[in-house]
Amino acid sequence: MNTKQKKLSKTQINFLVDLGIFLLVLLVAAPKTTGMAIHEWLSIAFAVPIMAHLVLHWKWIVNVTKKIFSKIPGETRFNYILNLLIFISIVLVSLSGILISEEALPALGIAMAIDPFWSSMHDLSANLFIVMTGVHIAMHWTWIVNAFKRYVLPKKAAVNVATANGGD
Repeated sequence: MNTKQKKLSKTQINFLVDLGIFLLVLLVAAPKTTGMAIHEWLSIAFAVPIMAHLVLHWKWIVNVTKKIFSKIPGETRFNYILNLLIFISIVLVSLSGILISEEALPALGIAMAIDPFWSSMHDLSANLFIVMTGVHIAMHWTWIVNAFKRYVLPKKAAVNVATANGGD
């Protein structure tokens, strides 16, 4: 009997990490639905898949960073700048979120006065993150659809989806 498990490919791992990030964003973006405690704790947990995403793409980040001021395709340059802006927005959302914490930090015995500046910064950077992430998803839509068809849908269903999408 063969009990050898099939190893996940880098693409499968990338798809699972990205799917996890997407699901977390959906939950974290709705604090009135999930409640503030879940919003804050999931936001803290968000660091793990983001770091995994960066590790999975580190070679691309390093290579494009080295070439950013030389001749590279416009789409690559735009994608790099967009990703950098998304990263900056994540840092701002995280920092401001910590500074306005109503649940997580007080649960750890750390009480802070909420500064309206940081509350506004949190809202602004979160909204910018959502918009830029939408652009990021749009830029990678073909990869997302193909990965979804390959790893999630059964083979017959994948053919039907391709037909419904006009073969995209």
